[in-house]
Amino acid sequence: MKRHYRKKTFHVMLLLLLAFTTVLSACSGTGGTAGKPGEGGKVEIQLWSSATAENAKPIENAIAKFNESQDDIVVKTLSNQDHQKQLTAISGGSAPDIIVTQWNNIGPWSAAGAVQSLEEFIKRDGYDTSQIIPAALDRMKVNHEIFGLPISMSMANKLFYNKQAFEEAGLTAPPETLEELFAYAKKLTKKDAKGNITQMGFIPDYPWIDNVFWPIIFNGSWDDGSGKLTANQEANVKAIDYQMNYYREFGQESIDKFKSGMGGLETPQDPILTGKLSMIIGWENWYVEHRGEDKEVGVAPFPYPAANPELKGSGMVSPIAMFIPSKAKHQDEAWKVMQYLLGEDVQIEYSIEFGSIPVLTKALDNPKLTENQEVKELWDYYESAKNPNLKGFPNSIYINEYLQTLNEETEKALKGQITAQEAMDNVVNKMQPIADKK
Repeated sequence: MKRHYRKKTFHVMLLLLLAFTTVLSACSGTGGTAGKPGEGGKVEIQLWSSATAENAKPIENAIAKFNESQDDIVVKTLSNQDHQKQLTAISGGSAPDIIVTQWNNIGPWSAAGAVQSLEEFIKRDGYDTSQIIPAALDRMKVNHEIFGLPISMSMANKLFYNKQAFEEAGLTAPPETLEELFAYAKKLTKKDAKGNITQMGFIPDYPWIDNVFWPIIFNGSWDDGSGKLTANQEANVKAIDYQMNYYREFGQESIDKFKSGMGGLETPQDPILTGKLSMIIGWENWYVEHRGEDKEVGVAPFPYPAANPELKGSGMVSPIAMFIPSKAKHQDEAWKVMQYLLGEDVQIEYSIEFGSIPVLTKALDNPKLTENQEVKELWDYYESAKNPNLKGFPNSIYINEYLQTLNEETEKALKGQITAQEAMDNVVNKMQPIADKK
């Protein structure tokens, strides 16, 4: 199932992009619906995607089938258009009609009038947004208004573990609670005669600091829906404090030294595959060829706080978005294409080819997926994608500044420079004035 591997870089870049601040030049304008004749008298529209190389093929194939399915519109696709190229086009007056990009671009770009609200299209056509996985659709909203639609989503709500390491430690089943996860981590950690860590059970911020996943596991949030930021609420503080337990137990310097000698994710020296690291947060598109009954990587639901069993199945959703630029010339045609891409058969084919999770709820139970051996490694994810405990970071015009600030303050806490409460108080103190202005 190598199709899953080609997607990993795309989603890793998405997660890294969440930490950067995007600056958007002011732009305005409203796209019309009149189109110029294309092939055979069809209206020709443009779709730009940030996907590259093999990652671009699923959207290109889906669009090719759309072009064959009707006689009114022909869509031309252009891949490898990163967020800066997209931004330049939509702010400079040469906007394509549809853009497929990282979901967190929608918030800042909508603030400058670069993204067309979909509310009128949805209302006019009676489009049923309830058919979309709520956690994925929520990422498309800015101030409760829908500015885009998800085309696919990635999800982290599993624990991956090295089966051999578990067997050697006498562990016969994965941990169910966070408390058990910590106990397992201690049992799975080894040191040499000099006290250097040679194997670790779990590192909460590997391969990166995740200031979204962990608060979700504790049922935290980042705003109250009306402009008040809630990063310093109890659940978020508990999420950071839980991670700090690992550094208190094993030592900051010892963990840092160990991490410096670990191999990279999904390289021949990958620590999960070599056994140097026993457990890791599991995204659906990682270790696909190494998961399964007879494979070296086991898969389990990610542990939940023992005091909150109602949080079973919690996890983070990160979708890929599609939107219509406000200066697009063919908005009605673009809207038709977006609806096509959310059709059940299209979503299923896209999911199989891209190795992602469909965002259409009814697709999750379709036998073309759930009985398809080719995507067997994703069956658990299709089922858990129905869980109401799935969440994501709220989209906003200041999302990138917010995430960057969370990252900076969380890192200070994990290093023991400040407490978890101080870190999250700092975030709110820094970000609330920015949220108030915007």
